[in-house]
Formats: sequence, structure tokens, C-alpha cells
Amino acid sequence: MVIATFIAGVAIFAPRMAMAANHTITIKNFTFTPEVLNVSPGDTVTFVNQETDGTLHTIRGDFTSPDLPPGASFTVTITGTRSYSYFCGNHPYMLGTINSGSAPPTTTAPTPTTAAPTTAAPTTSPPTTGPVPTTPVATPTGTASPTPPPSGTPPCQNPTVGAEQGDGTRLATFEVVGGVKVFKLCMAPLNLQVSAGVIRPALAFNGIVPGPTIKVNEGDKLRFIVQNNMTEHTAVHWHGMELPNAQDGVPDITQPHIMPGEIYTYEWTAKSTGTHWYHSHMGGSQVGKGLYGALLITPTLGDITADKHYTVEIGDGSNGFTLNGRSYPATVPLSARLNQKVHIRLIGTGPEMLHPMHLHGMPFQVVAQDGIKITSPYTVDTLTVAPGQTFDIVFQPKEVGKWLLHCHVFSHSEGPNGMVGLVTVLDITA
Repeated sequence: MVIATFIAGVAIFAPRMAMAANHTITIKNFTFTPEVLNVSPGDTVTFVNQETDGTLHTIRGDFTSPDLPPGASFTVTITGTRSYSYFCGNHPYMLGTINSGSAPPTTTAPTPTTAAPTTAAPTTSPPTTGPVPTTPVATPTGTASPTPPPSGTPPCQNPTVGAEQGDGTRLATFEVVGGVKVFKLCMAPLNLQVSAGVIRPALAFNGIVPGPTIKVNEGDKLRFIVQNNMTEHTAVHWHGMELPNAQDGVPDITQPHIMPGEIYTYEWTAKSTGTHWYHSHMGGSQVGKGLYGALLITPTLGDITADKHYTVEIGDGSNGFTLNGRSYPATVPLSARLNQKVHIRLIGTGPEMLHPMHLHGMPFQVVAQDGIKITSPYTVDTLTVAPGQTFDIVFQPKEVGKWLLHCHVFSHSEGPNGMVGLVTVLDITA
């Protein structure tokens, strides 16, 4: 039994048992802190929304609260002896657990079920919750169907990644079979260290977040062998690609679900040039946990010319506020020399929020959006990136120093002890 009271900005505690304790769970930066709380029967627990950007949260699961605006609180009295699970009704990737009495403790990070990725020499060119359905809910309109295991090593037996790109991302590896570039992708749980001492229960392609960058040429014939090594069903969407409907990666619409343990094959030709991305298409929580990666199609006429090329994938899911899977100060610094032309691909992986990205010390030129070159590039110093959007920006630094690239929503990039979250450094030397 749970007794709850609520009033905006004020916690009203229900009568409680002798020697009961009071506990507080803060809601800030789209995270419950602590995520796992151990209490005794009769204790009270107060949820307090400490967001600074106006975000509403609601508690659902074993507890039910009204909308909680910033400053509001919601109190429950725990009277049972068991484990209570809850989540945010507005942002379901936010999860938490309260263990009462002798209830078994709940761990926040699942044990990975795949081998660690092997770094290979690149050969690239310039929660869904609830029961897993046994059949698709709707009849797919495409012609895709589950594929039998292909010959060779299954993706999850030895997942590989290629060279590190100097920004925290790695290239995907592939083999060429009969003129087709064949990529193997393994989707599996991962204990992700986003910063020093902070481990998140993530989901990953080939053991890394973000997933390996798929970089190919316009006109390449591609095959993706995807293995689901998770406990959840899933699919993979190739965002921004022009391809046959059956290869679009939408469960129940263009294909059946990829069930736990299944291997599924996608095959299409690279036509949509520029900066794009790929991601799970089974609930925003899977994307928020890390199932995404960059998809770069180099045009026949050549890529954007620059001395330095970087990719920055902006995340705000249950892994926290991350750039390429890490939160500052663990983000990877970018580097360049004076007057070098720098090209950065900004990818909004979301899954929830807008991020105005600001570069200190120099304006930049926006030269492409969603993979499409802009006929009249424009110059700004702050650019808002929404979930699903990509932008290509270029600039030439004129002053040496360590210049910040960060989200200008202050709660996404600043904390009581300095810069955190969606921040990296552009290190300019002479």
C-alpha cells in the first residue's frame, strides 16, 4: 500500500510509522537521483522536480502523480515490503526503483550479453516495456521478412569496429561480397561509462555508443546483417535514405519485429548523399539508451572540403546529456590549427529535446541541412538542432586557445561546479 500527497512546491507528509525516515528523489536533467533507493516500510519518499527549463514530469508505474512543474513535489509513504518500479510518464526512458524492507536490490545496469568489440582496420570508403509480441500487430506493407542466419560469423559472435576518428566516434567495418558492401551490426546491452564514476545501462551497436559510423559512397550497394542480442524486440531505420519501402525499418508497417535472438538483413543502394544517421525504431527509450550512429554518404562529386572533419552526435536520453556517448568532462576534445578549415557534422539523436549549439570565439557557416547542401549558406554562432536533424557547419579559427562548443540551454551544459553534459572543447593551436 502507498499513501501519497501532493502540492506544488511543498511536500505534505502522510502519517507514518515510528522511526520512519524521510527520503528525497530529485528530478533534474531528465534523471531520477538516486535511481535506486533502499527504504524501510513506513518511510516516506518525496520526488522533487528541480528542472530549470520549465519541463513537466509525471510519476507513473507503481506510483501515480499529477503533472509536476519545476519546484513541485510528490510524496509517497511506503507501507509494503517489495520492490517498486516507476518511470516518467512524459519521458518513459527515465526509470527508477525503490526497494522496501527485504525486497531484493535492483541493479541499474544489465550484464552485457555480447563479446567486447574488436577494433579492426577500417575498410570504409572516403525500453520498450511489456510482453514481446510473437507476431506483428499489423500486417507490414513492405515485402521484408525475417531472414535465416547468413553464412559466416553471426554479428554478435565477434562485433568489430574500425578506426577512431578523433572525436569519440569509430568507423564501421565491412566486407565486399559480390560487389556489395556487407556490414554486421550487433544490438546488445552495454554498461556505458559516460563520465568518471557514472555508469549507465545502455544499449549499443557493436559494443559502442554511438554505434559505428557507416561511411560509404553514393551508388554503393549495401547489405546490413543485424542481430538482436537484447531482451527487447526492435528494428533499424535508415534515417533520410531513399530506398525500397520494405527496407525502411519500421516494425508492423514495413517489416516484422526483429525478435530477441533473430538475425535480420536489410539491403539497399546509397542514393541520399550527405550527413544522415541510423537508429532503432522501437520506442524512443532504445534510442535514448544508445542505439544510434552516423550514416555518411559521400557524393560522387566529392564531400565538403575541409582540413578537419568531425562528427558530433547530441544525446539527451537515459544516458544523460552526451556528445558522442560521453558527458563533459569526459567528452573528446576536437583539435585544429589556426586558419585550418574545420567541418563538423551535428546530428540530433535526441530522443526528446532541442539543443541550441553554440561555438565560442568564432562564427560558423551552415552549409548543409539533413544531408542537403544549402544553396545560400548562412553564418551564425548558435544553431538549434532538433531530434532527427543534421547540420554541416564549417569555420576557420583565427585565435589560439580552448574554445567551447556547447548546448546553450544552461541546465544541459552547466552545473554547480562548472561545465557538464553537452560540452566539448575545440583546441586551437598555432
